[in-house]
Amino acid sequence: MKTLSILILFFAFAACKNQESVPSKTTLSGKWEWVESQGGKTGMTVKASAVNNRQLIFTHNGDFEMIENGESKIKTSYVIREGSSITSADKVPLIYYRSDYWQQSYHIKGDSLFLVDEVYDGYRHIYLKIR
Repeated sequence: MKTLSILILFFAFAACKNQESVPSKTTLSGKWEWVESQGGKTGMTVKASAVNNRQLIFTHNGDFEMIENGESKIKTSYVIREGSSITSADKVPLIYYRSDYWQQSYHIKGDSLFLVDEVYDGYRHIYLKIR
C-alpha cells in the first residue's frame, strides 16, 4: 500500500510539473521601464527617449500605475487570468485592468516584460525590470 501511495504521488507530481502555470502577480510585481512599442495600423516602431518615456508599476496587491514622462497617467487595479488571445490558439496569461476595461497578454523572459494589446490594431510593448 505504501508503494502504491508513493507511485500515485510521483505521477501526480509529474503531471503538475508538465502543466504551465499562469505567471503570478509576484512575478509581475515591480517597476518596469519602457523600451519600445511596435504595431498599430501601420506597424510602426516607437522607442523610448528622454522626452518620451514611461514606467509601469504593478503591485502584488493588484494595483497598477502608468507614469509617462514623470507624470502619473493611469492608476487602476488589475487581475491576472488565463484566457484566449487574438495572437494564439492556446490559453495565455492575460492582465485585465479595472474590471475588464482593457486587457493585455504578457510573458516575462529574464528581466524583460512583453505586453501585447488584445485588439487587432494594438501594439506589442517591451519593458525592462528596474532593479
